[in-house]
Amino acid sequence: MSESQSSASDGLISTSTKLKYAMGGAAEGSIAWAFNGFNFIIYTIGFGLPGTLAGVAVFLSIVLDAVSDPLIGYVSDRWHSKLGRRHPFIYFASLPLAASIFCIYVPPDVLLATGGDAWSFIGYEATPVQWALAGWLFVFASLLKFFLTCYHLPHLALGSELSDDYLERTRIFRYNTLFSFSGGAVLAWLFYNVFYPDGPQAGMDTSWFAGTLAIFGAIVIFLTAYLTRDRIPFLAQPPDDQLPFTFRGFLKELSVVFKNHNYMMLFLGLLCLSPMTGVRETLNANMSLYYWELPPRLIGYFPFFAMVSYFIAMALVTEFNKRFEKGGTMRVAVVGAALAASLPVICRSLGVFPENGSPYLYPLLGMSVFFYYGSLAVLTTSVYSAIGDVADEYELSSGRRQEGIFYAVRTFFGKLSNGLGHLLPGIAIDVIGFPAGAVVGEVDAGIIFQLGIFEGIIATLPVAGAIYFYGRYQIDRARHQEILDSLAAQRAHT
Repeated sequence: MSESQSSASDGLISTSTKLKYAMGGAAEGSIAWAFNGFNFIIYTIGFGLPGTLAGVAVFLSIVLDAVSDPLIGYVSDRWHSKLGRRHPFIYFASLPLAASIFCIYVPPDVLLATGGDAWSFIGYEATPVQWALAGWLFVFASLLKFFLTCYHLPHLALGSELSDDYLERTRIFRYNTLFSFSGGAVLAWLFYNVFYPDGPQAGMDTSWFAGTLAIFGAIVIFLTAYLTRDRIPFLAQPPDDQLPFTFRGFLKELSVVFKNHNYMMLFLGLLCLSPMTGVRETLNANMSLYYWELPPRLIGYFPFFAMVSYFIAMALVTEFNKRFEKGGTMRVAVVGAALAASLPVICRSLGVFPENGSPYLYPLLGMSVFFYYGSLAVLTTSVYSAIGDVADEYELSSGRRQEGIFYAVRTFFGKLSNGLGHLLPGIAIDVIGFPAGAVVGEVDAGIIFQLGIFEGIIATLPVAGAIYFYGRYQIDRARHQEILDSLAAQRAHT
């Protein structure tokens, strides 16, 4: 099948295929939730690593991994095999990704020792064991991110290639988003209600948590590739006459991406959104335990607020895209997420929010979780679907399908921004004096207040830029149909 052929003649695929494809999102969502939401508190509270070292280790691993994103996307776009362009990478990622997960959360006992004289490096002091633990985190976080990229980018590109229909593409990604967000939500419930019902503590045993996550991730990633193998004959393939791989050719393809106006609007919107989502994910456990002083078991039930919102978002997102177009849907979703993230802290700072321990506090925070994750689900689905439309636009002008590199460049800069979402909280908790191994209820009130201002207000400010840029995205249903009609005419003459 030539590169220009559609994945299906009418653009529609079965619900069974959508579910087989989307199930892979559950692995990605649970791994991402663990790394973004629990990694920081496990290392700072459980392992006693200073916040700055934890933040720097993760930030550097994300920067290193981000460099690989466009390369993996470019290579998978050009890959020739009996298994197609995307499936070989998904198969390859499953086992090494699982091994990396386990190593991150089960470091050698020698790296968890306490005491020792401090060593100074570029003005920062820590014990030799802490420096070594930060190095361990950097190495295996880098490996985890690399193998997750080998799965994530081809999987996204595969979803885009399953259909070229404007709304069917949204339906495909709404299932993927539902599985991804639900996988993370279930893991969060297990974290607080099964693995650590008393909350993260110094010296916590992380082996069962790590083993469960690793095994689940490997199995689900393998299955999503195996169960969608029947679609391989219907997917686009790279042309037989493509030029050999060269680094110059790679850079040329990369530069073309940034010349597309609609892609740039999605890209800039992501840059402005990522600081809020990165900081919120990193400090979520700290805020729940220390700012709001919620019992761990109650925190574990927040995912159910989120899961209900995912199902509602899945039911509504296609209708939103139909009625408001994808650009309008993205703007509304960003506003909803920003308000849900910031209003509780703003109201608490103004003295108009229930005090900790009030029976009204948990339901109000639950509603915040509901609207925040529901808004992000709608936004994520719409953006992933829109990138597929941009790939159609690019094919019309270039004659090549390059979903891999379009998703890769977005992921590249998203990771850089998200890396700051890990680095800045690490520095912030050291600057404000948040203690390692902190005990709930014993942290100074001034420190807690500063934590809330940073997480709930300061980190949300860049979202204004995301609202602006998503509003300038210009591919609506009418324009996309023009693109498809022109592609059909172009293909008829080749």
